[in-house]
Amino acid sequence: MLKKRIKALVMSCVLVCILPVMSYAMDKDEFLKFLVNSSYPESKVEDTQKSEKKKEVNTNNDKKDKEYIKFHIGEENIPTINNEANTDTKKSNEESINVSNYNYENNIRVTKESPKILLYHSHAGETYSNAPAGNYHSQNADESVLAVGKIVTEELNKKGWGVVHSTKYHDYPDFTESYGSSYKTLQELLPKYKSVDIAVDLHRDARDLKTEAEKKSEHERMTTTINGEKVAKFFFVVGARNSNVNEIKALAQDITKFAQAKYPELVKPIIVKPKGRYNQSVVKNHMLIEVGSNGTTADEAKASGKYVAQILDEYFKSKN
Repeated sequence: MLKKRIKALVMSCVLVCILPVMSYAMDKDEFLKFLVNSSYPESKVEDTQKSEKKKEVNTNNDKKDKEYIKFHIGEENIPTINNEANTDTKKSNEESINVSNYNYENNIRVTKESPKILLYHSHAGETYSNAPAGNYHSQNADESVLAVGKIVTEELNKKGWGVVHSTKYHDYPDFTESYGSSYKTLQELLPKYKSVDIAVDLHRDARDLKTEAEKKSEHERMTTTINGEKVAKFFFVVGARNSNVNEIKALAQDITKFAQAKYPELVKPIIVKPKGRYNQSVVKNHMLIEVGSNGTTADEAKASGKYVAQILDEYFKSKN
């Protein structure tokens, strides 16, 4: 008993004399980690950088997939997937892809052997101002980014490019799983088409539009006139949490500059999302492109398709 009391007294002296000194030497977070690790040796408090590095390495597990979908464009416009309006306009994937005159089989069109470009849609259900069902999200393929993607694909095909266009709905039935789903599609298609080194995830921008004045203002912000035709503007989005963020950003800036030289009013400045990834580290030349918004019509976005294709064609041919 006496030995235990002496030991307790010694420990008290140590705590009184040493811990204040250590607390001054450490910042608040370090001191907290010290206490946790000292009290519970079996627990491990990792610093943020180590944790992030570990997440980057584990690209193929389910936890990684979840991280891809935490951040998405247009959070204020999350679809009301289960409402009646959306159900009325919902079509199956098979019905949706048959609205095109082009040959899509199992949600895929490959325009040439050894394709160089993969075009897909993490949010294939994004629609425009003339299709407001489901808060501008439905499987109305004619009025969505799928229709724009089909035009971009065909225009690039005419210019000699081999394109793989996926019309798979990654945002149905669960919108929150969009980027996890499109990540799996990339993992399925890229090994099959090893010649692909350019990828485009085609979206439309989203704004919270409640009043007619807001809709009018957004329409003016995101449209311009080229050769007498009203067209939707477009821009690039960069996810800053990608390991290759510098390369992705440089590519987006370079194409934006190239596009502005040809059509000054058509392309808007790039947007960098600090917490975004958007699967952009999976392909060397990855672009997330927003064509129009929910304030522009589908026809205006479709009209932009030929210009987006022209810019991509001329830019990459100039680099090669």
